[in-house]
Amino acid sequence: MPVVLLIFLASVAAAQPASTAAAVEPAPPAKPSRREFNIVPLVGGSSDIGLGFGQISDWVRLGPDYHPYRWLLATEAFITFKVRGADVIVPFQDYSLQLIVPELLPDKRLRLIMRLSYTDESTLKFYGIGNNSPEPPPGTAARDAEYGRIHPTLAVAARMELGSLWFAQLGSVYTHTWLDVPLDTVLGRAQLTGPPDVRERIGNFDRHGVELIEVGVAYDSRDNEAVTRHGMFHKLQVRLSPAVPGWLPYAYQQVNLTARFYVTPLPRRLTLAWRAVGDVMFGTPPFYELARFDETPALGGGKAVRGVPAQRYYGKVKLFQNLEARTELLSAIVSGKRIALAAALFLDAGRTWTELGTAHPELDGTGLGLKYGLGGGLRLQQGETFVVRADIAWSPDARPIGGYFAAGEIF
Repeated sequence: MPVVLLIFLASVAAAQPASTAAAVEPAPPAKPSRREFNIVPLVGGSSDIGLGFGQISDWVRLGPDYHPYRWLLATEAFITFKVRGADVIVPFQDYSLQLIVPELLPDKRLRLIMRLSYTDESTLKFYGIGNNSPEPPPGTAARDAEYGRIHPTLAVAARMELGSLWFAQLGSVYTHTWLDVPLDTVLGRAQLTGPPDVRERIGNFDRHGVELIEVGVAYDSRDNEAVTRHGMFHKLQVRLSPAVPGWLPYAYQQVNLTARFYVTPLPRRLTLAWRAVGDVMFGTPPFYELARFDETPALGGGKAVRGVPAQRYYGKVKLFQNLEARTELLSAIVSGKRIALAAALFLDAGRTWTELGTAHPELDGTGLGLKYGLGGGLRLQQGETFVVRADIAWSPDARPIGGYFAAGEIF
């Protein structure tokens, strides 16, 4: 979190005379048309993937006739390192390029989103299937519960405005995967000698592709997509993965319902934000997707239930919520660009189930089985479209706490 505060102070001091650097002014009216470039060097990471460095940036074209912008081109590059014994390992690499054009066609009702990414994760975790999966016995080496996955992805989506804040979306996500699973790990042994139903859910570790066809409908009344203070954003999405022998081996379906609410009892001083997510899979998805939703870790990690280690719980059914209270601490106008520092407190909680419709007490346990994390963090906003956040979370599953540094609000 000190990194965010230092970036804020350095940005203000470098761009303004000392006599006016601390002045707080309302944002000036938007210029008729302009380009805005934002970039932040990253020195951070998380408790899941270690410490590293990189950059996040965006280049955006603003104009009075386009909301929130005419187009936005965003890049991200990040690599992390961890010391393990006498070795230095590279747990995570991620590089991406994304283009968003929010108002296409003469009536501006069509939004186009394209994203190309390359991700190399060498320390993904697997403890077992189900909400009650145990941790390895004390003294077990960390690498015994890890596996690796390399996965470039190309995603294209088009969103059409239907009227009255309703939208329809159609998209395609293709991912190619290379897995590295040593046979003497928890995952390797589960695939070789585990119970038949567990071995069936894990499948094999051959190189493969997954093509997801997306259809969805959304309701979006947010005042701002980057830093939302009031409104709602709800989305129902269905994904279909066809099977093609020798290329696309996994046939499955996924239904995701996400609701988001934002209210501001005290303008610019307090925003209450709440998200609820339900995600269900049917068929035979690849095992690694049982720990994910929307291309990111679900019950754990920095984008769902913070404090719980990423990939800690695997299941076809996931239900979780995030509650945040956000407040602005400082703001300034730097060369016509607004810079703001904010703080947040949060409570995340959720649960997984092995599958829908059939009870598996041997895998999911009995009772509430709730996994949760609570904590706080800082937010740095530059301009109208750019936010970085730093969070610290405690959870009964954490060892001892979870720390996260990432681009954008969690929702």
